[in-house]
Amino acid sequence: MARPTATSWMALALMLAATAPAAAQTLAPAAAGGFKPSAAEPPKPAPPAASPTLTDPAKPPPPLLESETSDIATLPPATPHRVFLATRGGGITIINGDTAKIEGTVNSTGAAGFAVAPDNGTFYVSETIWTKQNRGIRQDMVSVYDGTTLLLKTEIKLPGRLIASGRIPFFSLNASGTRGFVYNMEPAASAIVVDLLAGKVISTVETPGCGLVYPFRDEGFASLCADGSLASVRLDAKGRGTITHSPVFFDAEKDPVFEESIVDRAAGKALFITYTGMVYPATLGATSTIGQGWSLQRAAGLAAATTAPQQKTWRPGGRRPFAWHPASGRLFVLMHEGNHWTQKASGTEVWVIDAATQALVTRYELPTAGYTIAVSQDADPQLYVASEDGWFWRLDPQTGKVQKALDDLGRPGLMAMTGF
Repeated sequence: MARPTATSWMALALMLAATAPAAAQTLAPAAAGGFKPSAAEPPKPAPPAASPTLTDPAKPPPPLLESETSDIATLPPATPHRVFLATRGGGITIINGDTAKIEGTVNSTGAAGFAVAPDNGTFYVSETIWTKQNRGIRQDMVSVYDGTTLLLKTEIKLPGRLIASGRIPFFSLNASGTRGFVYNMEPAASAIVVDLLAGKVISTVETPGCGLVYPFRDEGFASLCADGSLASVRLDAKGRGTITHSPVFFDAEKDPVFEESIVDRAAGKALFITYTGMVYPATLGATSTIGQGWSLQRAAGLAAATTAPQQKTWRPGGRRPFAWHPASGRLFVLMHEGNHWTQKASGTEVWVIDAATQALVTRYELPTAGYTIAVSQDADPQLYVASEDGWFWRLDPQTGKVQKALDDLGRPGLMAMTGF
């Protein structure tokens, strides 16, 4: 075979150059007079684009950040539709009933009592704290907050208080808002009388065998007793009490009265309601009188509930299952179907009853079971219901139609209204 010559190498190179792609190998001249393959040089990268700067005329400059200006919000003027709702985590949520929006929160510990001055200018919290949160030195007090700024105004030291779930009869004001009554049990039952104008405790009135505080006018308060009677405590200018007892009207062991029975402080009228649904109207005073009892179930055309364990019927239940609008005589009750001793069960319906005629006006179902209920005290009332799963509804009191709703409030406890 003939050896390739330089001429044949040249012809081969020209042939490859004509058929190879642009990125293929090229032939470079060899030092010995021939040619040899050589790697193609990579293309040079394009120079990077100029990065924009704050002075780039093609782009507008970023906006200048303004410094924050701090301020302090205040509550709008109070209306009859302001609702105060305590939750188990602590704190009193202030809700505008017209809009179902939160207006603010009053600080409080868990299981605190709460009350509103009649002029809405001051909020009172009966509470207990420890210097090391859950231990240390115990401090019992009434914390006094401004009703517009929610700033703490002062603290009134207490000699003690019953630490239990916050309920209205554990801490209430008299009709004018000049005195507060704090229920205590250390170890005997008593009520601590607080002069709210002077900012100090003026007396402690023992109520042996009786508990809770239901104020009447500016004269004193009443308490429910273990023997089924009602104790009435009339106070003098120095807070010293004179106690009288009504005849027995309920069985505290078989059919107790709800703690959250309702009282019109200004008028000194009360409705004490038992677990079976018996309603006892009362006129409170130095010597209180108890009226003839009547049945919620009979008002609706049903047989009265009994204490028989197997009887299943409609019964009142919930945390605060009653709301009263004295001007119209309407009583609003959370009702559920159950046996005796289901008084803590939430209500699936609201029954509207004329307390004067003892007749059912209407009844309607709730979106979900209601745990606590309240009604505004104006001429065109609004009805409010809160559920255990954190819902808050504003309802038409005549039809039960949901008009406003607010969720994720937490499990409710105490619910109070401005003006009642």
